[in-house]
Amino acid sequence: MAPPRNVVKIAVQMRDAIPQLIQLDQAKPLAAVLKEVCDAWSLPHSERYALQFADGHRRYITENNRMEIKNGSILCLSTAPDREAERLLRGLQSESREGRREALRHLLLLAPDLTFAREVISRDGLQRLGTIIEDGDDLGEVLALALRAFLELMEHGVVSWETLSIPFVRKVVCYVNMNLMDASVQPLALGLLENVTLSSPTLGQLVKSEVPLDRLLVHLQVMNQQLQTKAMALLTALLQGATPAERKHMLDYLWQRNLRQFIYKNIIHSAAPLGDEMAHHLYVLQALMLGLLEPRMRTPLDPYSQEQREQLQALRQAAFEPEGESVGAGLSADRRRSLCAREFRKLGFSNSNPAQDLERVPPGLLALDNMLYFSRQAPSAYSRFVLENSSREDKHECPFARSSIQLTVLLCDLLHVGEPCSETAQDFSPMFFGQDQSFHELFCVSIQLLNKTWKEMRATQEDFDKVMQVVREQLARTLALKPSSLELFRTKVNALTYGEVLRLRQTERLHQEGTLAPPILELREKLKPELMGLIRQQRLLRLCEGTLFHKISSRRRQDKLWFCCLSPNHKVLQYGDVEEGVGPPTPESLPEQLPVADIRALLTGKDCPHVREKGSGKQNKDVCELAFSVSYDHGEEEAYLNFIAPSKRELAPSPVPPVDRWAERPAGQSHGQ
Repeated sequence: MAPPRNVVKIAVQMRDAIPQLIQLDQAKPLAAVLKEVCDAWSLPHSERYALQFADGHRRYITENNRMEIKNGSILCLSTAPDREAERLLRGLQSESREGRREALRHLLLLAPDLTFAREVISRDGLQRLGTIIEDGDDLGEVLALALRAFLELMEHGVVSWETLSIPFVRKVVCYVNMNLMDASVQPLALGLLENVTLSSPTLGQLVKSEVPLDRLLVHLQVMNQQLQTKAMALLTALLQGATPAERKHMLDYLWQRNLRQFIYKNIIHSAAPLGDEMAHHLYVLQALMLGLLEPRMRTPLDPYSQEQREQLQALRQAAFEPEGESVGAGLSADRRRSLCAREFRKLGFSNSNPAQDLERVPPGLLALDNMLYFSRQAPSAYSRFVLENSSREDKHECPFARSSIQLTVLLCDLLHVGEPCSETAQDFSPMFFGQDQSFHELFCVSIQLLNKTWKEMRATQEDFDKVMQVVREQLARTLALKPSSLELFRTKVNALTYGEVLRLRQTERLHQEGTLAPPILELREKLKPELMGLIRQQRLLRLCEGTLFHKISSRRRQDKLWFCCLSPNHKVLQYGDVEEGVGPPTPESLPEQLPVADIRALLTGKDCPHVREKGSGKQNKDVCELAFSVSYDHGEEEAYLNFIAPSKRELAPSPVPPVDRWAERPAGQSHGQ
């Protein structure tokens, strides 16, 4: 018969004793279970003992966690946590250095257990460890063990970091600032100060004032990954606790001391793999760097600011002068204002007064900063963008200012500018440590990408939001690849064309719908021959039905019709002129015939002779998209039967050639319709 559900079969072991195999009744009080185990080994005073898990951190079994015991678990009988805590704390006061070392080692093994930690803390264990740390009699292993045990006990949150004394924190600061310190001590001291800084504003200011940034830079440049990680942790903690003005000052100083270059070359591109903790701190540092942009992002343009008005004029002049100045020379003030307003319109502002466009927050002044940076750092690309689009017709121009404003909002959203840091995220982009002014440089790449995508989509003003959606996808997909440099980002994002985005969307949609699952693909392959046969039959029937086509005169007038069809035996194309308003003729009434056996090739678009012979222009472009020709043998020469399809649907190529004997051959001279 199976045992009750609340009974588990376990083993209990004790040093120098034969293990016991027992059935533990989870409904029975733990004190009663302990007494039974002690009685089996003839041990008096069962209250002096406790059960622990035999593996892992050897956690004590309590009424709260006893349900974690499963069938087959191995437990061990050990000293009760209160008695063990008392014994080890007495060991910390031993006059023997070896005695203190052994007590600290054992204390460190049990410190992760909350039950044991509470017993130690309730007996002033933290104060006793603090005394060892403050005295600093042994700057080697004993100090390292004491710091590690102190950190482990504080991790439980039983005692607040704010309760630490100023002399204690100053002593730990001394260990961070000290030269020739034991390699195991300084990472622990840095970790302790990080916790202090994040938890107590008052003690955080003390750490900030007494740990120089230069000292943290020294630790970061030591080729010790643990020391680098803890130094970076304290640095990001200090930056997070600073005011925005202090943070900007600190980051400017660190950048002057080449911290960014060092991180990029010696941490991100180090031979050793980047740990999760360092990745998190680099994410925080990147977020804080980008956070410096938030004040500009939240500040609208002030129309009464002389400096901002001059910046707008500089943006206009960089695009249109000196031509604009020469044209405007000698004009009245009203005429000059009218000329400037027109040029701001050409620049892509929605209002003749550009200040109205930049009143929106976000992006506020950050959009103006981006536009100015692009105009100054890439003047040729800037002028080409503006002039190319200001001269386009049919509303196909891409508005630079409107695009820049919306693109700045998009980048701020993708990069989470101004959002609080996550406590666990590791999503940093290496390229932001690859160069200065990384956000503005990213904008320069992105605005040129936007113009490229606009042209690929043949967009008009009505398509603005659609273009921005595609650009957002291009940027998001490329950022997700975490390119190591801006140049690599530029290469990858420019390779992600509009057509490629559509292809990726289709592939992902098919995956989501399960149409690319192996069973579906296998079934598709089995059905393919039958489906292709049906398609071939349908196409041949459509050819036999025939189609009316317009004749295009030299003046592009479509005032005559002709009809073409495939004969019922599939051997001849029959065609001839028809009158407008008359129904489709019978194949027998068509005067002209073209044997299918004489057909050489099928041409489309610009390859057609009746398109090559015509000039350029929008109308010719429309004809080109619908044009196709059949080349055939006409005696010893090559002739053509030229068509203009009624619509793109009629032109759509068949997945199967309608007649097997059609073959491609070199083209010659033109005849036919």
